[in-house]
Amino acid sequence: MAHDPAALLARVRRAAKGTPYAVHATADGFELVAEVLSPPGARGRRRPETLTHRVVLDAAGGTYRVTDARVAVPGAPEEPGDRRSLLTGFGRRPEAADAAGAEGHRIVDDAAAGLGWTRLRSPLERPGVVLAALLGFCVLLLVVALLVLL
Repeated sequence: MAHDPAALLARVRRAAKGTPYAVHATADGFELVAEVLSPPGARGRRRPETLTHRVVLDAAGGTYRVTDARVAVPGAPEEPGDRRSLLTGFGRRPEAADAAGAEGHRIVDDAAAGLGWTRLRSPLERPGVVLAALLGFCVLLLVVALLVLL
């Protein structure tokens, strides 16, 4: 059964209203584009970026693939931030830096699910999750072993 790309595009446009995203049709799907701030750097500064979710549709198979791209806005000034150190939590991020990216994926996934489309994921995504889980398990075992030895 072939799926209707126009219906999906219309649904995504409705869902994107009131968000920072603009929706643009392309030859093989559509793009969601938003101006966002980059994740904070070591000094906590953030730069304006253009975040693009490129969605490629396969109407015959009823599948879609989402690819993200971030491009710095040329000439845009950095926004000041708090300097981070090991004492103040260098690795912590007080706000969700990828909230805009997650919102764009949610808009597309919710609209597609309502019309029966299936998302294709990158072939590297599943092995990456499995590897991260294995590494986490190994770290847990190492911590338990150290606690037992002490």
